[in-house]
Amino acid sequence: MKDLGPLTYFLGLEVSRNSHDYFVNQHKYAMDLVKMANLSDSKIVDTPLEVNLKLSKDDGSSLEDPTLYRQLVDSLIYLTMTQPDISYVAHIVSQFVSSP
Repeated sequence: MKDLGPLTYFLGLEVSRNSHDYFVNQHKYAMDLVKMANLSDSKIVDTPLEVNLKLSKDDGSSLEDPTLYRQLVDSLIYLTMTQPDISYVAHIVSQFVSSP
């Protein structure tokens, strides 16, 4: 084994510490997801999902290659570890993983 020093970044988690506490965030991980989804130029909103929006598996057309959608949904679920406010939205979009 080798001592790599103090933990700063591991599995998408940024770890910082002061004399009393440890702080964990996933800011870089979230920014990487935004880039992967090509949403860098999108407008910032207060809520992650439109209020009273009803989604159905019959709306729209199926994606030709659902791989990116599945990767994004899996990554959003992982992101809920430090961002519990997106848990509901991650749950809603994960309902369509079988046929996005």
